[in-house]
Amino acid sequence: MDNRFEAALFDFDGTLADTGKGIAKCVDYAAEYFGLQTLNDEQRKAFVGPPLYESFRKYFHLEKDEDIITAIEKYRECYVQGAMYDLAFYPGIKELLADMKDAGIKTGVASSKPCGFVKSILEKYGMTALFDTVSCPGDDKIKKTKYELITEAVKILGSDKSKTVMIGDRHFDIDGARAAGVYSVGVLYGYGTAQELEAAGADYIAESVSDVRKAVFSPEYK
Repeated sequence: MDNRFEAALFDFDGTLADTGKGIAKCVDYAAEYFGLQTLNDEQRKAFVGPPLYESFRKYFHLEKDEDIITAIEKYRECYVQGAMYDLAFYPGIKELLADMKDAGIKTGVASSKPCGFVKSILEKYGMTALFDTVSCPGDDKIKKTKYELITEAVKILGSDKSKTVMIGDRHFDIDGARAAGVYSVGVLYGYGTAQELEAAGADYIAESVSDVRKAVFSPEYK
């Protein structure tokens, strides 16, 4: 029996792994450099997923490009000192990816996080072999929309768009999937909300990794 999907793409932060703790450390580190008051928990959480450039402009109220770039550089100082590995892959994710591979479904990462970091994390946690491609910006200075990242991954994988699914926890993932012409699964175990994902037009809402499995493998998926 043919698979429902030929390829499945995953966002990283809030979808494959809970990276909130490490990201919060880096946000506080950057805030301290600028002499700003430490953000609250909800504001820190808002940094998980979206491009850093937009988040620093919004929550640090920075308008000049050079200030935003400096904030990102300070954030990365903390990140490479070890905060990047301060995360936990969501329970069931490794097993889901392994089962997808066994079923012949191509897998990929489509994330706004720079490729070097994503690949380093996957290698450290022994997950590199579970992905056929990693589609990310080369660094923080390269801006790529989620649409561009998804389109790039689909091209590399050689998959049919009508048989490709994008899985993510924020509206950026769903917006990108819709623009790229692929199916979308919005997950609630990450950092987005049902209202956000439904408003973006997610084809399926998953409350858990088990629900993601159902969305990928169940005949009832539409």
